[in-house]
Amino acid sequence: MLAIDIKNLSKSYQIGNSKFSVLNRINLEIKPGEFVAIMGPSGSGKSTLLQVMGLLDHADSGSYKLFGRRVENESSNVLSDIRGSMIGFVFQQFHLLAKSNALQNVFLPALYTEIEDPYLVAEAQLTKVGLQNRIQHTPNELSGGQQQRVAIARALLNDPPIIFADEPTGNLDSKSKIEIMLELQRLHAEGKTIVMVTHEPEMAEYCDRIIHVSDGQIVKEESKKKKRDIQTSFQNSLRRKTGWKLIQGILKQSLFSLTSNRLRTFLSALGILFGVVCVISVMALGEGAKKSVEEQFSSLGANLVIVRTGGMRSGGVSLEAGTVNRLDIYDVPAVQKKFPEVKQISAVVNGRAQLVFGNRNWNSFVTGASANYETLRNLEPTEGRFFTEEEDIKRALVCLVGNTVVRELYEGKNPVGTYLKINRVSFRVIGQLPEKGSTGFRDQDDVVLVPLNTAMRRLLNKDAVDNLEMELDPNESSDDFISAMKRFLHERHGTNESMGNIYQVMSMADIQSAVSETNQTMSTLLIALATVSLLVGGIGIMNIMLVSVKERTKEIGLRKALGARESDIRLQFLIESTLTSLTGGIVGLVFGILAVLFLQEYFGWTIVLSFPSIGFAFLFSITIGILFGWWPSEYAAKLSPIVALRSE
Repeated sequence: MLAIDIKNLSKSYQIGNSKFSVLNRINLEIKPGEFVAIMGPSGSGKSTLLQVMGLLDHADSGSYKLFGRRVENESSNVLSDIRGSMIGFVFQQFHLLAKSNALQNVFLPALYTEIEDPYLVAEAQLTKVGLQNRIQHTPNELSGGQQQRVAIARALLNDPPIIFADEPTGNLDSKSKIEIMLELQRLHAEGKTIVMVTHEPEMAEYCDRIIHVSDGQIVKEESKKKKRDIQTSFQNSLRRKTGWKLIQGILKQSLFSLTSNRLRTFLSALGILFGVVCVISVMALGEGAKKSVEEQFSSLGANLVIVRTGGMRSGGVSLEAGTVNRLDIYDVPAVQKKFPEVKQISAVVNGRAQLVFGNRNWNSFVTGASANYETLRNLEPTEGRFFTEEEDIKRALVCLVGNTVVRELYEGKNPVGTYLKINRVSFRVIGQLPEKGSTGFRDQDDVVLVPLNTAMRRLLNKDAVDNLEMELDPNESSDDFISAMKRFLHERHGTNESMGNIYQVMSMADIQSAVSETNQTMSTLLIALATVSLLVGGIGIMNIMLVSVKERTKEIGLRKALGARESDIRLQFLIESTLTSLTGGIVGLVFGILAVLFLQEYFGWTIVLSFPSIGFAFLFSITIGILFGWWPSEYAAKLSPIVALRSE
């Protein structure tokens, strides 16, 4: 069985509109164990012939048998497996990974091919080529001859039956050339089939046979000595690595590549980092705003409906609210009688007053309401008690104060039992209201609450009420109730819709729904903007990954020459992209949480940090790495090994 059997092999290149023939119907036979030199002038086709024989390139026509197996029509995966298990390459440019030491470079083929104890085999091969003391040295710490010997050791790791050497002495000094040729002769003596391209006649003298090529054809052969036939089994040599072992090796290579290029990895991850921080912060702020709105509306009371007077038109002239039509305290029992779905109701009057306690004074908001206002508005005092219905009827001079009033006048001390002057009238403080917070421009804690009749007759001098506030049965439709309430008030006060928006009826549930919807819209918009920053980070990863592919094109070609399939290259770059994105995502999570805590601590914003928001940001960052890493990885996987090796 021949090691190489080529018949009528032709190869041409298309350059623009012109087609150039490089190999023209080559016929060649090489026996197992031969040491063959291929010589010829530049452009004669000798390197192309070697590349076709080494399965790095393909011919246009003709047949090619490698150890008895036809390989010219095999798929790229099969050719990768054959290169990984049957062929060793020695290149003129060495093609060593610059940031890997000698041992790691020699070990490289074991990523894709099953080799027992590969590190021990790699050390043994380095010892055979005389580099046992240079195992931990990187290529820039080795001479040209030593680098070529590392390349030879790498070619021998999978114990291939055939070695292809492309100008192995072309970049070496005279002494190193002799060392490399003696090393190749040693391998030849061990039974390896060696095919070497050279333009140096003195190097060709080390070979058994010299084949001269000119203009794509074999023009002459010289035989130096006869070599015995060595039978080599092709079928039993395929040992493709699969499964977790393959993934584990590629994962280690990806981690090594990322840690070897820390700045590039950092810049790639930076966009994802900021994107994750933005997403977490915005989602936390959105949830916090939603919670704040819910708490504020909850503090106003459950299913609260407020009726107030609006403006009206008279003779085409708009009049101020309450000018003609007014609500009065007698509307309260009328509403209760008409609408059984109203669980409780209170008339309310409002105004401003000057407060004085000791040597301190403060202008605040005064509200007069019925005794049931406590349950209607969830106003159970934190200190003291609420006023009673009897105190309301007797127009008692009692009041409850909000937290802002306590802070401004009492310096935070318990006000219960003290006397507070409201518009020069002395009121006894009987309770402190619970904290309500701010709604828009109104501080709900800057308030003094007094009985309704006291406010109307002894403090604000009003004979009409400002609002009717009522709790509606939750099973009732607020829209239907509002319409019915407006009709009732028009009938009761002798007005109609044509006179303007006289009665304004507002449902807190509707207002809360509108505010929540607006808040949700704003949160969605902000999340979309934050997500855009993640997408921008993904584009950054894709851009840098494409640059990385360009920088590592020769490395890709080398890996394919050593047995890597397209899927292996694709997986490596996808892992690198995903790990970069994952790193940015993890660091972004930490900074995002810290940012949220900072905003909460120093600005007092209501923030809700939820696991779904964290999980969304984290998973989205990984997805970005996979999606935006696919194109660069696919581009790298589809590179032709010979085109990649030739790249500058």
